[in-house]
Amino acid sequence: MKGSRWFIIFIVAFLLVMFAVEYHLPKKFVWTPTFSHYDKQPLGCAVFDSLLSSSLPNGYSISKETFYQMEGDTTDNGNKGILVIANNLSMVEADVNALLKMAERGNKVMLVSNNYSKYLEDTLRFYCTYSHFSAAAFKKYASSIFRKDSIYWIADSVYSRQLYRCYPQFCNSYFRSYDSLPVRKLAEKDMSDAIGDALADSDSVKAYNNYHPLIAMVRPWGKGEIMLVSTPLLFTNYGVLDGNNVNYIFRLLSQMGELPIVRSEGYMKATAQVQQSPYRYLLAHQPLRWALYLTMITILLFMIFTAKRRQRTIPVVREPANKSLEFTELIGTLYFQKKDHVDLVCKKFAYLAEVLRREIQMDIKEAADDKRSFERIARKTGMDTEDIAKFIHEVRSVLYGGRIIDSEQMKMFIDKMNEIINHI
Repeated sequence: MKGSRWFIIFIVAFLLVMFAVEYHLPKKFVWTPTFSHYDKQPLGCAVFDSLLSSSLPNGYSISKETFYQMEGDTTDNGNKGILVIANNLSMVEADVNALLKMAERGNKVMLVSNNYSKYLEDTLRFYCTYSHFSAAAFKKYASSIFRKDSIYWIADSVYSRQLYRCYPQFCNSYFRSYDSLPVRKLAEKDMSDAIGDALADSDSVKAYNNYHPLIAMVRPWGKGEIMLVSTPLLFTNYGVLDGNNVNYIFRLLSQMGELPIVRSEGYMKATAQVQQSPYRYLLAHQPLRWALYLTMITILLFMIFTAKRRQRTIPVVREPANKSLEFTELIGTLYFQKKDHVDLVCKKFAYLAEVLRREIQMDIKEAADDKRSFERIARKTGMDTEDIAKFIHEVRSVLYGGRIIDSEQMKMFIDKMNEIINHI
């Protein structure tokens, strides 16, 4: 039995050391865009979904259905706003046709991606430039002193023109649409630094079109609308928490009006970064992995074979005696014998100062702010301000002025401090 006890102590100590080392290791971030509802990494959407769930008054939910499955659902007849976020939005012809039917009935669809399927682009007659997100380039740019790019919200009937800042790696894609189509522009990327060089070979209109690319627009379709956004990384956890981007996101979502919003994860790749085990280093190496497995199996077998009943002596537990009153009498006797009344008043004043600091956030030990402190104490206790000021000054003269007091004066001071505490 003695050997088993040491074995248990060794195993517990080993696990505690391992957990302590793992806890103090720096957290490793994964910069892979997943847009997953469960991903708390920088480029997941856990924070984004949580924010929208608590902010949108008409409801926000997550769905795994595609447009084809939503359009075929006969149980839901009400209109809604549908949000799809992906790096590469691959939609087959059946999905695009279902999307158009839902928009025609009055649903509002927002597609957020930096790459769209060819069939969708041909149907809605637009083109989106493709850009690849490089985590290494983004981290290098973010750690430098380069300034962020500018996104302009184009003035409409509700919101005025507004400037937002974001990293270039988050807004590298933009739209080109046919001028003959009824398109309502929402946001564009400002490239004013490059316009000066472009004007040398082209007129101002061409320079504006080339250097103010469109990144968010609305395409009316039937009774509904199809909104196209080319900045999906701004909808991630990092994008929402970076600067004032959340204001830009809510401006985009406000285009859906008062419809309940459903975010579809039917077009995402299954690359969500699940919460990794604390044993990830051990599990990543085969010898350490088998060592961990054997340790767990050994502990399990030890618990099974030692789980038999043993009769032990039941100790008699007596109720512990209450020594609080005895201790209080002892301390009181010591102070009475020493006749150190000032020290008792000092301790009571320190307790009063701590109560006032905790309850009403006032520090009566600081004499520089006495007037405001006394007025606030009077408001909280309902006592007279002058009486409080006179009392505090008198106590300070005892504590800091070397004044000697008798037992009656000590009792008066303590009773007054108790009165202030009780009135709070």
